Amino acid sequence: MEVYKLPELNMKLCETVGDAAQQVFKECAAHLFINFERFRDNHDEASLMQIRIGMRRTRVAMQIFKPIIPPEIQKRITREFRYFGNLLGEARDMDVFLSGMLDENCPLEEMKADYAHLRYHAELMREDEYQIIEQELMGGRFEKTFKRFDKWRLSDWSSHLGRTGNKLLSSPLKPFVLDVLEDGRMNLLSKGAYIEERSTQELHRVRKYVKRCRYHLRFFSSLIHEGKLNEGYDILVEMQDTLGHVNDVKEGMLLLSRLSADVKAEHVANILTLMSVKINAASDQVADQLHAFQQSWHRFEDYAIQSDDLL
Repeated sequence: MEVYKLPELNMKLCETVGDAAQQVFKECAAHLFINFERFRDNHDEASLMQIRIGMRRTRVAMQIFKPIIPPEIQKRITREFRYFGNLLGEARDMDVFLSGMLDENCPLEEMKADYAHLRYHAELMREDEYQIIEQELMGGRFEKTFKRFDKWRLSDWSSHLGRTGNKLLSSPLKPFVLDVLEDGRMNLLSKGAYIEERSTQELHRVRKYVKRCRYHLRFFSSLIHEGKLNEGYDILVEMQDTLGHVNDVKEGMLLLSRLSADVKAEHVANILTLMSVKINAASDQVADQLHAFQQSWHRFEDYAIQSDDLL
């Protein structure tokens, strides 16, 4: 089954901020619902990951359009989507771990049996994560949250807003887009400065700002000249990939530590040796990735979308 991803959003006919918000939330809701149905009916793991992406993207959209969203809706939907996103994030970490740091290739031929033992426990851990997710998603909480979100989306927004919110609803779109893109860029630049002094947890938060800027471009891509759009995508993809690799190594080390508590005593010595080989290989990669991020970050310092870059 082909993965259903968020389609390109056509905002060329949108004149106001309200028009754009309706378009964004309509497509976000469709993307979430289609993938939820597919997971419910087929237990399709690709759809599960699209749900995770969709919830994160919807939370970014709610941040962009925060002034026209009632506070109680903003708070409740954001809280629930963050809860499910964290659950799905743990499953994603296990998938990356089993295809990356703990892939099928044993680094030391003479310790294949120990390595297989370690992977066996990792696969059990992964199965447990997916069972928890399925129980949570199918338990009704996610569907109830989605219905609340969709009910708000289909309501008369103006009736829930004060003067400021209603004024923004009818405001012209393009100045708003420029402000959103520039605010996102400046926030990322402030968070990503002095990257060598950041902890791995702080680096993970910087990556979230990178993703946020990518979503900003994605939402408004139909309004931006293709060359300028692609330049931004290229920089942000590089930044996201480099920080993603660093985070995957950090999560991999944590997972290795957790797994070491489950293995049989007869395998412990060799597994510690295998872990050291894996970690040593990862250390050189992390240094290279941080250097690559700094180069991309400097390119992003010079990247800004002006009114002339809009169609």
